[in-house]
Amino acid sequence: MAALRRSAAAIGALLWLAAPPAGAQSSAPQPLHLGVATCSGSNCHGAGERPAGSAVPGNEYVIWSKRDKHRQAYTVLLEERAVRMARAVGLPDAANQKLCLDCHADNVPAAQRGRQFQLADGVGCEACHGGAEKWLGLHISGVAHRDNLAAGLYPTEQPMARAEKCLGCHQGDATRFVDHRLYGAGHPRLGFELDTFTAIQPAHVVVDKGYIERKGRITDIEVWATGQALSVARQMKVLLDPKHARRSLFPEFALYDCQSCHHPYDPLHAPRPTDSGLGPGTVKLNDANLVMLRVAAARVAPEAARSLGAHVLALNRAMAPDQGGDPGGVQREASAIRDTAQGLVPLLAGHEFSGGDIRALAEAVIAQGQAPDGWRFSHAEQTTMALEAIAAAMRSGGVAGTPQGEAIRKATDALYASFAGEASFRPEAFAAALRDFQRTIGR
Repeated sequence: MAALRRSAAAIGALLWLAAPPAGAQSSAPQPLHLGVATCSGSNCHGAGERPAGSAVPGNEYVIWSKRDKHRQAYTVLLEERAVRMARAVGLPDAANQKLCLDCHADNVPAAQRGRQFQLADGVGCEACHGGAEKWLGLHISGVAHRDNLAAGLYPTEQPMARAEKCLGCHQGDATRFVDHRLYGAGHPRLGFELDTFTAIQPAHVVVDKGYIERKGRITDIEVWATGQALSVARQMKVLLDPKHARRSLFPEFALYDCQSCHHPYDPLHAPRPTDSGLGPGTVKLNDANLVMLRVAAARVAPEAARSLGAHVLALNRAMAPDQGGDPGGVQREASAIRDTAQGLVPLLAGHEFSGGDIRALAEAVIAQGQAPDGWRFSHAEQTTMALEAIAAAMRSGGVAGTPQGEAIRKATDALYASFAGEASFRPEAFAAALRDFQRTIGR
């Protein structure tokens, strides 16, 4: 099994390293996207019960069509809020605009759309698994998973490939990005963590013995850590992109922590020191993913973790207008962080986290949540999602038994309840729930 894990990780690393840059267009002919209807048959992925002899449950289409928010990604563009947002940025509507469709639908060019393709299906099967023209026939015939991949099926089971795919919309790339203008028009804030969002999608795979034999065992911790590394690399690429370069005192506003400016004002609330190295009243980089990556890297590459810490402090200072601002420093520090994060991606994706690693990560994430910056909304959000991934790994790895697992679940629910929204974030409730979580894992 260890050999299979290493093989799967190696394949994933090669696929990631060989992939074109995000947003790049390949000159090779692109396969047709045949449409969700080609996957929905009862003998394929639209079954109510597992088909005889099937390696998968067969109800994947049913889960997507009835419970997955990706199914509604296009229809929300027809709602009044989306129309208001579009008009606010000078567009007549949302449902016909590339700006919106590139993430809210499988918006491939017309020449790549098969007869049963429908844009209104939203983010359907091929948006994630790739155009099916070349691999659908093989897939139906029951060939080995590696043969499907060779024919063009996208390897969503691999943490690096999954992160690249999901972050393209949930964070952005060279061609898709939710900037401050769109936030100002009313677009919801993009908060994302790969492992948590995989689970609440909801996941339409069952990681059973057959799945592991076909694709290898991928743990929640690997997915979480890899997602953090790629998220940081992408954030730095956006920061370095000339399209988002410094405008007056600031680079792109969307890269900053929203609550640096948008938070309830209470003159009686004593200001808290922060780990960013900056005092109260300063606009701060949204560095929540950077903090989580530093925690993950400490278990795999301690020197890289220390380097990240130093560069993040320097980047925060370089981006702070009241520190004078330093465009050269922003370029230098962001480049160093990007390179470090990219180097960590294959290390984290291929690392087999032990029970000791998992417990140490839990304690480190809790400690970070108890630090001064842990009470910033974005940090509390990432802390909670990290602990949820760690809890899942504890349960699946046998580190936590059933009674303890139930206590952990209740503590995690309390963490989420402390920040139903930015305006209703309750730091004291978050701190209390964090202490409860720490007690449950110490049993």
